[in-house]
Amino acid sequence: MKTWKVALVGAGTIAKDHYMPQIQAMENAELVAVMDTVPEAVTYAQKEFDIPKGYTCLDKMLDEVEFDILADIAAIQAHYEINLKALQTGKHIYTQKPMALTVEQATELIETARANNVKISASPIHMLRPTVQATRDYVRDGLIGKVHFATMRSSHGGPEYFQTSRLTDASWFYKPGAGPIYDLGVHGLHQLTGILGPARRVTCFSGISEPMRMALGCCGDFERVPFPVEIPDTVLMLLDFGDSTFAFLDCTFCVKSAKGPGTQIFGSRGTIALERGEDASFFRGHPDDGERGWYPLEMPPEPRFQSIGIKDLIDAIEEDRAPVLSAEQARHVIEIMVKAPISAKEGCAMELETTF
Repeated sequence: MKTWKVALVGAGTIAKDHYMPQIQAMENAELVAVMDTVPEAVTYAQKEFDIPKGYTCLDKMLDEVEFDILADIAAIQAHYEINLKALQTGKHIYTQKPMALTVEQATELIETARANNVKISASPIHMLRPTVQATRDYVRDGLIGKVHFATMRSSHGGPEYFQTSRLTDASWFYKPGAGPIYDLGVHGLHQLTGILGPARRVTCFSGISEPMRMALGCCGDFERVPFPVEIPDTVLMLLDFGDSTFAFLDCTFCVKSAKGPGTQIFGSRGTIALERGEDASFFRGHPDDGERGWYPLEMPPEPRFQSIGIKDLIDAIEEDRAPVLSAEQARHVIEIMVKAPISAKEGCAMELETTF
């Protein structure tokens, strides 16, 4: 069995808590190098996860280390440049969301991968989650009839509440190129388009609800240090999938807590309601289908782990197939995320051109 060598860029909270230990636990993967612009983060990662090589310069790592797959877990604004350089040097990539900031950049990554005969696996991981796949199949098999509309919550109270440590400054989430659309909305958009298919139009409202923020509860260098919010922290989207099928998505840093299903899909014969994990229910709403009412909806086990995208990428390379987390769907989601702010600014619906 071949052992696939992985180099990781970005040694922040998600990398330390999820990717590094999970990659090291894989039978056919080996973490051979880590790169971050913060030297202390590199030192910690090498020591904690026994990674042989550490760098603060991407170009130096690409020049000196032999590896097969680059895992891009860096800040959102850096993804495109990191991914492009890796693809140009013939590396397969697994990229955290989003893989780029524009449709043009995403297209360049797709074409570069094709030219160099390498593959892209583009996070988030939702279309590899058994519950999301099962929901898609229930919808496609007609369990609730024609889909009228769906609602999805893709918000939390702000990364400064939990993605912080002594070495992590959460203020970058509130600067241009980041924000709740790219950090959180991307999750809901991947699920909605994965279940319902490509969208055709997007309409959006957005604004800055909390002009100043500060980290609370991290007990580190950035505790209670105020910083300005430079981009909208509240974004509400309406998607048009054609044939009078719509979806509403909230993607904000303004939901401290919420109750009720995070996802609901309403159809002509019933409703699917999804809580977190495997908790799902189905409302039988058509008299020809049996007694009306709510029933448990069978869902497969959900052994979710972040690096499942890297595992699928390795399987795709070995099986010579496309990764499940396709770059084309990621590009479609990027177009939605790019055009949503334009819709909010101009007060009109924006037509979407990409598909997958």
